[in-house]
Amino acid sequence: MDTLLFIKIVTALAIGALIGIERERKSTKTEFAGVRTFILIALWGILSAYLSELFPYFILASFMALSVLIGLGYWLTVKDSGDLGLTTEVAALLTFILGALCYYEEGYTISVVLSILVTTLLALKPVLHKLAQKISEKEMIDTLKFLIIAFVILPLLPNETLGPWDVFNPYQAWLMVVFISGISYAGYIAMRFMGPQRGLGITGIIGGLVSSTAVVTAMAARVKESPYLLRAGVFATVVASSMMFLRVFFEVLIINPDLAPSLAAPMIIMGVLGILLGWLVWRRSAVKEIDSKIKLDNPFTLKPALIFGALFIAILFLSKIANIYLGSRGVYLASIISGVADVDAITISMAFLARSSTLSSDTAVTAITLATISNTAVKFGIALLLGTRHFARNVGILFAAIVTAGIVAVILI
Repeated sequence: MDTLLFIKIVTALAIGALIGIERERKSTKTEFAGVRTFILIALWGILSAYLSELFPYFILASFMALSVLIGLGYWLTVKDSGDLGLTTEVAALLTFILGALCYYEEGYTISVVLSILVTTLLALKPVLHKLAQKISEKEMIDTLKFLIIAFVILPLLPNETLGPWDVFNPYQAWLMVVFISGISYAGYIAMRFMGPQRGLGITGIIGGLVSSTAVVTAMAARVKESPYLLRAGVFATVVASSMMFLRVFFEVLIINPDLAPSLAAPMIIMGVLGILLGWLVWRRSAVKEIDSKIKLDNPFTLKPALIFGALFIAILFLSKIANIYLGSRGVYLASIISGVADVDAITISMAFLARSSTLSSDTAVTAITLATISNTAVKFGIALLLGTRHFARNVGILFAAIVTAGIVAVILI
């Protein structure tokens, strides 16, 4: 037997075993298929693909025959238990297709990836059901609206620069809106699923991915109500704010990988140092948890997306004009001002301008760092205005250490 064909058959058997084991773990007495059946279905799939080279319609006939058998099995299951679920039956049909894909050169790799995804989805049934129950009707409608805008409107936008200075590309601008909102939405869903009650660590890390400003605001108010929660509130505030630096680095890594190595030092140093300092504060805290209600708005609503898009485009033009008439100093000034309102918009703008060689990498790195520092200063202002003096002083000292480390990293590295 050809060695490659043997490997493909073994892979198909492994795929059937993987899905079959997951299904048998959750099977009932009336389930029509267990691990052995799934292995045989995958083998049936790859053998059908092999024989279809001799008999062109063999794989189609095999799939139809399997569908009939699965249909009969489903009928018996419903008759016996009254369970109308189709998950195992659909998984069996997918196993046949994945087994068949193993035979083809183009589908050999993708079949393994898809089998892992299928098994993961099957195993995550309790998690997905719990998640579905937690999503409100409004959140679902907002999500559907944004998906339409992202996957229906986005492909229709022109992918070319328009207007003066060649900085505005409608397709890329809206793609960035989808990208940033997607990151925020992932954190938002994680927070809705886990909830702040899972601990300050989760609140700080995941809350920081969605809106570190919201976390700082909530912690400042909570500490003002109960001063004995000071250290716990400082911990969540500093960790959430530190996640901003890591998020900025991730955004640049995706949009402009060439710029990422230069930005890695200040962003990672500030992010990791902030988390470490927050952890040290938490260790000294007598209170480890805070029952706080952090208001995190759904980032997939249309209004925030449009605001971010408008801000992103405005910063693109502002940075370009500042660079033309004032040089790098103008860009730095624009970054400091923009960082007060939104770090993501200025980060994406600088990454784009550096990628198109409109700005040098050094200027872009410094501008992004200044924007994050500016935004950190705003969070300190929130802590000072909404929290207690002790809270603001503790947060300010830690923020000062983090910012100093970032500035030193930009200068020396």
